[in-house]
Amino acid sequence: MNASKPSRAAPSGNLRIAPGVVVGAVMNSLTDPSELRRGLRNVWVELKRLGSRNVRTVELTSLRGIHRVSVEGPVIRHGALVVSALAALLECDRIFEFGTSDGETSRLLARNLPTAEIYSFDTVPDAARATAGAIAQALGPRIETLIGDSGTYDFLPYSGIIDLVHIDASQRLRFLRADTDAAFGMLSELGSIVWYGYSYQPALYEFLNALAPTLDRPIYHLAGTRLAIYSRWDIIAN
Repeated sequence: MNASKPSRAAPSGNLRIAPGVVVGAVMNSLTDPSELRRGLRNVWVELKRLGSRNVRTVELTSLRGIHRVSVEGPVIRHGALVVSALAALLECDRIFEFGTSDGETSRLLARNLPTAEIYSFDTVPDAARATAGAIAQALGPRIETLIGDSGTYDFLPYSGIIDLVHIDASQRLRFLRADTDAAFGMLSELGSIVWYGYSYQPALYEFLNALAPTLDRPIYHLAGTRLAIYSRWDIIAN
């Protein structure tokens, strides 16, 4: 009896569909150039993640105890929801935010941590100081609004008592160094700092990759978000 010839292994699923994927990507990019730009932007984000030597990317599921946390808020505000989940996970009593933007993160923090003290800091030009009251009213009575320049502001009253500092770098790139220095001065014994914009803003990407080796603990990028976190608590499960 003749031995049968060994059959070739069937191509993997990804290899089998690869030609169709490539053709579809080319056709879609020609039909809608914005799709190509979006795809290239996503590839660039992944390249930055892989190219980072000092900031390690971790999955949200690797955060110790995160599976027990639930927060409420609009799903389109993914970053703000993750910040709120981190604050709940860390059982924060005092939270300090740099860069109020539209105030949504501050309001979500107040909504999900009803007993926490929340401070929202931003820079308002002298000509616009009359609007500070309107900003405070929009954020709500449980959020204390602070106005000033983080390079000269006296943060001493908050020294060593803040459990979570959130820095919205997309709004405050030119204050990045001053905000970060102030944040470290305010952190409690198990405090954490979250920067928004790591995978999006080149200046923040460079800043945190240069900062990380100088710190006593690592900075992590949370996969699927624009957030990077430093924590004095062992936040990553082994």
